[in-house]
Amino acid sequence: MTAYTAFCAEGCTGITKTGVDVSHSIYYEGARVIAVDPSVIALGSTVEVRLADGSSFRAKAIDTGGAIKGARLDLLVASESDAVQFGRRSVELRVIK
Repeated sequence: MTAYTAFCAEGCTGITKTGVDVSHSIYYEGARVIAVDPSVIALGSTVEVRLADGSSFRAKAIDTGGAIKGARLDLLVASESDAVQFGRRSVELRVIK
């Protein structure tokens, strides 16, 4: 899993693939926002993401990304510095709904 922000130098609108405005929040319906490959995880799915340290959180798959293919995921974060700090992490994923 990597991280991304709604704000970037070019091409970012703050609107997800499903039409949700995430320019003011990294949450949707009480869950974190993730970008997925919709051929692997259906858009609109609710998932549980477990990090290597054992912590977990719920996320909604409501976005896609050009580099998000196959089993790759991207977590929406508040700023570019948060995305850099997040880096790349191995996670376990369970589809809830």
